[in-house]
Parts: sequence; C-alpha cells; structure tokens
Amino acid sequence: MPIGGGLWSTAMYHPEDAPRSPVNAWTFEGAMTGMSESAAPKLGIVDTVVSMEVDMPANANGVLYALGGFSGGLTLYVKNGVLNYEYNLFEVMRTKIKSTGKLPTGKVKIEVESKLADKVGGAMNITLKANGKVVGQGQVPAAISLHFTTNESLDFGSDTFSPVSLDYYDQAPFAFNGSIGTTKIVYPKK
Repeated sequence: MPIGGGLWSTAMYHPEDAPRSPVNAWTFEGAMTGMSESAAPKLGIVDTVVSMEVDMPANANGVLYALGGFSGGLTLYVKNGVLNYEYNLFEVMRTKIKSTGKLPTGKVKIEVESKLADKVGGAMNITLKANGKVVGQGQVPAAISLHFTTNESLDFGSDTFSPVSLDYYDQAPFAFNGSIGTTKIVYPKK
C-alpha cells in the first residue's frame, strides 16, 4: 500500500528524484580510459561545463572524450581539424553539432556547455567554444534522464569498448593525435 505506489519510478516518471552524488566538480589529467559511467560525471543529463586544455595539431583527428557506447552515449571528437559533438540517444536519434570551421592549432582551450532547456529528460542546448569563442551551437531535442549504459565508460583521448559515433566506427578507438592536458567538468550553480 498505497496501490500504485510503485509507479513513482525514478526511471520513467520522476528521474529528477534519482539518487545523485553531491560531487559537482571533477579534474582529470591527460588521457584516461575505462571510468565506469555510474561513477562518471552525469554528462548529457544535467547542466555541465567541460573545459579541456589540448595541444591541437594541424588537421587534428580523434576523440577528445566519449561517454557510453554504440547503443547510447555522447562524444566530442575532432575530424580533419573540425570539432564535432554527437549525442546518440539509444540509436533512435543522433544529434550532431559541428564547429563552423577548423580549430586553431597549438594550445587550445575547448569548452562544451550543456544546458537543459526545461527539465531532466527534455531538450538540451549545446555550445562549443575554442579559446573562449563560440564555434558551434545546437540543441539535442531529448536528453536521457538516468544513464546511457551499465557496461560502457567515460574516456578521454579515445573511445574504448564500442564507439559512440558511426562517424569513426571503422577507426575505433579513434585515439586523438594531439595531447590532452587538464580536463575540468563542473555542474554550474543555478
């Protein structure tokens, strides 16, 4: 009792009530692979800012970060010097946002700002920046409410296990051919 009390489900009806860690900022150094999605920052679910210090070669290629896998996830990668963001909503919908041109070479600060338009599980606005300048914007029509997978990971510098994007599927793990310095991920205060 009460009848129907089990319908108060964090998975379907009230994802905002799902348990979440009180941690709201992370710092990572260099490339990294294999951080369990359940322990990783909640990219693609809540408002986040990802800031990466990278050394960008000319015509850079490779994954800067990836969370999840082929069945669902998100990825930020560079292909022929162009910054690409893809949100793979369980293979049902793939939202792709690209920079308007090639990234500068040398030391570059890449930022990805993700902001929910309304509520958890709703639309999410994405802004891509390079050295403080907006280089791409778009909207993910529907975001996830809990997590993409139970057996994939958060990676920096490559996309291990199954690749998130079809754009580099045949090149997986599509290791970044530059170098990654410090990556900071924060949930901005509202």
